[in-house]
Amino acid sequence: MFSSKGKIFPLIITVMLIMIIIYLFATVEQPLVVCEKKNKNDLDITVSERLETTLDSNEIRKMVLVKTIVLPDEYLGDNNQLDNIMFILDKSYQYLDEEQVTITKSKDRVVVKVVVEDDETIILNNIEFFDNEGLQMRINSNTKSSEVLTLRVDDDYSEGEFMTRLKNNGYHCK
Repeated sequence: MFSSKGKIFPLIITVMLIMIIIYLFATVEQPLVVCEKKNKNDLDITVSERLETTLDSNEIRKMVLVKTIVLPDEYLGDNNQLDNIMFILDKSYQYLDEEQVTITKSKDRVVVKVVVEDDETIILNNIEFFDNEGLQMRINSNTKSSEVLTLRVDDDYSEGEFMTRLKNNGYHCK
């Protein structure tokens, strides 16, 4: 009779320890790296990017990119520049599912929010503006270009390597 009670107590302790270990692994925080870059060109147009990246086991697991384009008053007239920018951005992100990209407009800016989690690519620092008898916008979609920064979910980076790569491309990370 005592031998069966003696076996139950170690079994309960073992199950509790397993549950505690599983809980600890489930609640371990994955590193979140936030990097930002803001550029203002000679046309007084500001393009800022904020990238929140979740790293797990030295791999990118999720990226949330918020790109904001702010136009000065001289480009906000009746020519619908913000609508044109929205249209071009919408076309440039068509490689992603519709629910991954949100494009909004306010009185002087266009904001794009992109969320990727499944082996998708994001290109950073790829928008240029120039005035050629009207505002022109160029989006560099060449992932091999040295002018842009390309990141992909499942790329291998430690937290330090990731931050160094972005800092070397003009981003401020925390």
